[in-house]
Amino acid sequence: MDSFLKQYCSKEWQEFVDFHKKTYSVKAKEHIFNEGEATKGLYIVNAGKVKVVTKGEERDTLIRLAADGDILGHRGFGGDWAYPISAIALEDTTVSFIPLAIFNQIVKANTEFSYQLMMFFAEELRRSEEKIALIPVKNRVAKSIYYTYQAFGYKDDDPGMLSFTLTRKEMASKAGTTYETVIRMLAELNKSEIIRLENKEIRILDMDQLSQLARPFAMMKSEAIPASAS
Repeated sequence: MDSFLKQYCSKEWQEFVDFHKKTYSVKAKEHIFNEGEATKGLYIVNAGKVKVVTKGEERDTLIRLAADGDILGHRGFGGDWAYPISAIALEDTTVSFIPLAIFNQIVKANTEFSYQLMMFFAEELRRSEEKIALIPVKNRVAKSIYYTYQAFGYKDDDPGMLSFTLTRKEMASKAGTTYETVIRMLAELNKSEIIRLENKEIRILDMDQLSQLARPFAMMKSEAIPASAS
């Protein structure tokens, strides 16, 4: 959202948002908002790491990870205007809150901003509709690692080491499998030297193989294209 504002809104509108937004800190494991709460507005992650989850009958399902500059709370727009998910800080995090009335003014006054935001919503919807059950479990676990890398990157002082490693239970939630299966798949990926397990943290050794495992259907489609095609 912050990058959207800077790229697609005028300086005057950026100053308008800065004037009306509220910034505050959230400690690790604290909720930024809860599933079922009335939608009050949009949140921007200024610094930190957040997970977005939805409640299930047996356990929570990890929907998304968010880091610096990412937005939260947009799933609460429309319908009954209640957040259908919860946002929880994974570490001490700073967020900005934009009230709904202010957000509505920005969207209505900035066509390019609205278009880019719509593209973001469309991409998130596409990802949410991926048929996870059709993907082998090893690929799903690899995807959860790759997705964590995409969201949070490496440690600044240690390239290759994920800057934040999800718990095994969180990985199981993201991959749609069990804790025990995640442990087994991580051991296989470690043995194949695609990753290296270092206590509770994960180091990526072979990004090419990891990304191929994380996107099996994309790789199958690309391989199906004739060599002469361009």
